Amino acid sequence: MTSERAWLKPLLLVIAVLVGVGSATQSRINGTLAETVGSGPHAAAIAFGTGLALLLLVTACVKSARTGLRRTIAAARGGEMPWWGFLGGACGASFVLAQGLSVPFLGVAVFMTSMVVGQLLGSLAVDHFGWLGAPVQRISWMRGIGTLLALLAVGLVGLGGGVTLGSTGFMAIGAVAGFLVALQLGITGTVRQHARESVSPALINFAVGFAVLLGAALLASLLGLVEFSGLPREWWLYLGGVIGVIYIFVTASVVRGLGVFMLSLSLVGGQLVGSLFFDLLSGHFSWLLLCGVVLAFVGILVSHLGARRGR
Repeated sequence: MTSERAWLKPLLLVIAVLVGVGSATQSRINGTLAETVGSGPHAAAIAFGTGLALLLLVTACVKSARTGLRRTIAAARGGEMPWWGFLGGACGASFVLAQGLSVPFLGVAVFMTSMVVGQLLGSLAVDHFGWLGAPVQRISWMRGIGTLLALLAVGLVGLGGGVTLGSTGFMAIGAVAGFLVALQLGITGTVRQHARESVSPALINFAVGFAVLLGAALLASLLGLVEFSGLPREWWLYLGGVIGVIYIFVTASVVRGLGVFMLSLSLVGGQLVGSLFFDLLSGHFSWLLLCGVVLAFVGILVSHLGARRGR
């Protein structure tokens, strides 16, 4: 069992980093989607609607997913699962909405910079205080150093992206969304404990998130705040929802093995790699961004060693 755990946790870290790369890709897609349809709330609703449709199809075809959904509903009715177990979708909806609002103005790298600052601080709090049913993992000095290195890394990314005073409002939106993403990780892990599989927690996330975003889109249209230009024709603009499904599915599967803090730190590393890739594609290479990515992975390594020592 010991040898199994020795290779399992590094594998989960690698998976989390790859999911982080996918998160940066999702930000790029959803930002472009918002520009195409002329509305951030509508773009977010489209992304969540696509993911919800996919999850409904999977649930209809997979018996274990239907069983997990019944377990979750029964746990909620019986009071075994807390009411906040259904709020993970609202947290995820805020992130997708923030993508649509901020990425067109900030770009992927700077948006991810602000988002991961909130995510790191939120995940550290969740683990340290045991919020949302997460196992308590106190802050060690090595985990603290790892966090500081990661925060310094995202600061370098921000400098490389040319952050200005005028963009601070959009960065604040990203930071708040990142904090809520950390809460979502803890909530999803709790729901998965009751479901005993990963599809139904994702379905609940997307159903709640879609309802929130659809309401926001309709309200924005009624108030004349946006002008929705219709559904896009480009097929790849619908992939943001698919990536979101993968994100929720994988994080629900690995959060208990890594802890919210280590999962978030690994996601940060992947998100910065994705940001670097998209900056290279757009011809805006920055040595500060490259240094930030390297430093983020150093922070992940230090925090991982700190977590192992704490066991």
